[in-house]
Amino acid sequence: MSSIRVGLIGYGGWTRMAFVPALRQHERVRIVSAAAFSEASQERIREELGPDVQVYGGFEALLDGPELDAVMLAIPDAIHEAAMNAVLDAGVAAYYEPPLAGCPDGIRKMLKRLVAADQVTHGDLEIGYATVVHRAAELLRSGAIGAPQTVHLKLRSDWAGFGGPDLCLAHHLGPWYVDGLNSIIGRSPGRVLVMDGHGQAGRRQFHSVVHFDYGGLWGTIHLNINSVDKLETTIEVTGDEGDLTVDYFRNTIHLRTKSDADSDADGETTHVAPAMPVVGGWPGEAESVAEFLGAVEQGTPNRTDGRMAAQLYHTGLAIEQSKDTGGWVEIEDVAELDSL
Repeated sequence: MSSIRVGLIGYGGWTRMAFVPALRQHERVRIVSAAAFSEASQERIREELGPDVQVYGGFEALLDGPELDAVMLAIPDAIHEAAMNAVLDAGVAAYYEPPLAGCPDGIRKMLKRLVAADQVTHGDLEIGYATVVHRAAELLRSGAIGAPQTVHLKLRSDWAGFGGPDLCLAHHLGPWYVDGLNSIIGRSPGRVLVMDGHGQAGRRQFHSVVHFDYGGLWGTIHLNINSVDKLETTIEVTGDEGDLTVDYFRNTIHLRTKSDADSDADGETTHVAPAMPVVGGWPGEAESVAEFLGAVEQGTPNRTDGRMAAQLYHTGLAIEQSKDTGGWVEIEDVAELDSL
């Protein structure tokens, strides 16, 4: 493949701050077309991407336009399902933002399509691609803090005013943050328990705590989108021989063992340089885009494929059930989708 022809569906802030700078890190990529609903966004495409890029008013027209090797979608949640269905029908490789749909029934339908799709599909899950998270996982596997006992991921942000689909907060944000937990731990959970939060009317909370059973290891995500902090994400791991804390946005790992405590030492903080220049302010985003492009170019499976997405969304659907029942809920096996 001499070049990878990419179409952009949506030209809002995330596309401009993250997708375009990430694509420009690769000489073999050519942005062929872009679609945006508003005339202002369409004019911005012409100004920022140049006259050679075809501009469309919607994803249908873009998919009917010049041949593409891949599309990247960053659009309002309300039209995710319709756009993804159109892209899957077109058979073009897709890099997409969660959620797949705005309700559990829509998500179930989309999971069947994703697992059965022939083309490359890649959910945008930057936390699991961050170099600092990979390094922390390596330290855990090497026994740096002994046997891990608990893993606690905390998000604090001021996102309450941005709205979102009528899903549990931990389901809506789960693909990113559950993948962060899974990437550190190295496996997926078997069941979930939601400690219901509060906030706006409907199912979406401003505050949510969810516990995950990893078979002898306990994980927790604590989400607060109505925080006084603008944006902080940390992952704290306790082991039987020490503790490890990842500061995702600062790209640091703090490690303190029992031997440090015996000598009153504070442990060691290490800065882990991202593997690629950070785009959009989120470490791991450029690496995520790079893996997608590699999968498109080589026609090989990628980490964030349909089956991996199905595992994360099955976790989200179990979160919805636990919110309603107040108890532990087993996560469905992805293999069941093969028989549907």
